[in-house]
Amino acid sequence: MSDLSRRRFLRVGGGLAAAAIGAPAIHAGGPKPPEVPRRTLGKTGLKVSVVGFGGHSWSYARVPAADGKMRRVSQDEATAMVKLGLDMGINYFDGCTPYAEHEVPGKALHDLGARKHAILCCRNIHKMKGTKQDKTVLHDFIADRLKAWRTDFVDIMFAGMATEEAWDMSYAIEALDEIKRKGQARFTGFGSHFSPAIYRDAISRYGQHFDICSMPYNIRHRAAEEIFPRADRAKLGIVTIKPFARGSLFKALRADEPEATDADLAAKMIRFVVANERVDVCLCGVHTLDHVRTNFGAAARPLAADERQALRGLALGPTDADDWLEHHWTGTSVV
Repeated sequence: MSDLSRRRFLRVGGGLAAAAIGAPAIHAGGPKPPEVPRRTLGKTGLKVSVVGFGGHSWSYARVPAADGKMRRVSQDEATAMVKLGLDMGINYFDGCTPYAEHEVPGKALHDLGARKHAILCCRNIHKMKGTKQDKTVLHDFIADRLKAWRTDFVDIMFAGMATEEAWDMSYAIEALDEIKRKGQARFTGFGSHFSPAIYRDAISRYGQHFDICSMPYNIRHRAAEEIFPRADRAKLGIVTIKPFARGSLFKALRADEPEATDADLAAKMIRFVVANERVDVCLCGVHTLDHVRTNFGAAARPLAADERQALRGLALGPTDADDWLEHHWTGTSVV
């Protein structure tokens, strides 16, 4: 792609995105924000928003502070963000392992009286090792995180995956079945980072025991496209993570197009992921109201052909060669 055509894409495409997703929240007295589409989450039958809260939204210091440093989202800010997300039709809330990822949105939903409108996912990324300790880890985790969510049950309980050297989910499956029987979770899933080879093995050996799987997927790291049909055949819902490649694609963009904004690219990156109809939910981190409007609102617009082509060029920019996404998930589809 030429420099001229790339600049034109970012200027024109970005303007379209801003016009579509820049509406203020309902509670601010502005017009209604764009409605996020929903899909059916595999064999669960759950109707889920195609984008959802996740990706360490609440426990990391990623909001610029007055002193020039970074701070975490405050509880009041989080509640406003959750309110705006609900206004837009977002109903999927993924709490990754850190306690704050469950506690902060849990309090927001409680204060808003909106628990019944939310699908809650409790995700533990402990590396299951095929020992009895796996059961203890999962039982302790769900009991603790239910308190954080301020609820008696979550809709989905995720177990982490094994290391590259070992793969044995037998005790984890026992624990998850017990958790379901106790009514602490309605459905179960698996997933983490690692490699596509482990997902192929997991679906083949254990797919019938689960309802959902989760894996990285973005414009550059597209090896998941080989896993999606296998998950479909097993009737597993598909929840993707890392739509921005842990920030590496923003870095590549800034090096290539210094005048482009992160919001421009974020909207297009999200639209790329949800354009794949096999993806049921795309998770991303959000840290401000503008992130909610931009990242989630992007899903309300289809990805144009010229946007897809431009993103393909941007995705081939420089990245961190030591990143685990580069080692395992780049695949061949991006070329």
